[in-house]
Amino acid sequence: MLTGMDLATFKELLSAAGQVALAEAARLDPTEAGFLAAYDRLRKRFPPELAKAALETILLRVKARPRHSRADRLYFTREALEQSSSGVVARYRAQRFAKFATVLDLCCGVGMDAIALAEANRTVHAIDSDPLKLAMAEANAAAAGVADRIRFHLGDVLALPLPAADAAFADPSRRTGDRRHLDPEQYQPSLSALRARFPAAFPLGVKIAPGVARRDFDLLPAEAEFISLGGELKECALWFGELKTCHRRATILGNENVSLTDLDEASDSGRSRDRLEETLYDPDSSVIRADLLDGLALQLEAEPLEHGIAMLVGPGPIPTPFATAYRIEARLPFKPEAIREFLKPLGVGRVTILTRAVEVDVNALAKKLKLAGSGHRHLILTRAGGKAVAIVATIAE
Repeated sequence: MLTGMDLATFKELLSAAGQVALAEAARLDPTEAGFLAAYDRLRKRFPPELAKAALETILLRVKARPRHSRADRLYFTREALEQSSSGVVARYRAQRFAKFATVLDLCCGVGMDAIALAEANRTVHAIDSDPLKLAMAEANAAAAGVADRIRFHLGDVLALPLPAADAAFADPSRRTGDRRHLDPEQYQPSLSALRARFPAAFPLGVKIAPGVARRDFDLLPAEAEFISLGGELKECALWFGELKTCHRRATILGNENVSLTDLDEASDSGRSRDRLEETLYDPDSSVIRADLLDGLALQLEAEPLEHGIAMLVGPGPIPTPFATAYRIEARLPFKPEAIREFLKPLGVGRVTILTRAVEVDVNALAKKLKLAGSGHRHLILTRAGGKAVAIVATIAE
């Protein structure tokens, strides 16, 4: 069971004996379910608190592997790991600060953003009020080989005299106990309190929850960037001052990082649509959260399938990283018998069902279809023309 450690135990973990305990803990290949058994074995060789800390560190490193390429050399608290950005996102975000020599990392936690900034050759001042997290951040910076470019400061970012810097990034806590907050004014510290520490035009980036309501950022003098990685919406960052480049941005990280912004929403009043609906586009969640469907529709020569539903239809397909494209084979009434009658002659025995703006038990529907065969189709259950419909489609290559 992960219960955390104190600063004294962490310092012991960094000692030669602690590193031996870590190596032994790793060899036990612990799991949360088997924690007590592994602990009973390890405490026979090491003090109880050190044995527990070593096992907890190994468990957290395993959890961190999908997010951090060097996870097996890093230190985390459970809370800090859950709040931390992946290394891919942190390195992407650090590029925003390319023109600034010195950057503050406020509420730095265990240092993932400070490390990314230092790897981008910025001088970083990392500040946090939690002594344990700050000590972990120092150890993590050493493990990453960038400790010489980061200065660590213990203190409250709202009260501590801030070192001179050209720009700042902040990752405030979005939790109170077990409760997660979406409203940036409920963060610790709040967005307004962080902004009050700097002049109005100061280059400031603030990480916020991706589920933030538009009303909580739309009137701010900031760019709201929603970042997606591996098809999953990861986070939102607010960019103030010179860091702002537009008002709303959807960014997809991959082999090539691509963005769609509200600047792409130019008027298309002179363009004639040809009503062909060969392709259905299911936009990435970053596009939806950034409210950039209109800009994407322009790029794809498409239009909404139905008002209020975040899907587009048009001719094509036009390749895009901002949506999954489906070739439409049929638009059918939302009735199992109509769907079965269409799919049966095609030898379709398996369907992947997506639902948008309709409620349906997909497992019960799949049983009612009674399909047989080796073929596969996507079945998109949604609304169009004011009615529930079933769209049979294949992914466009």
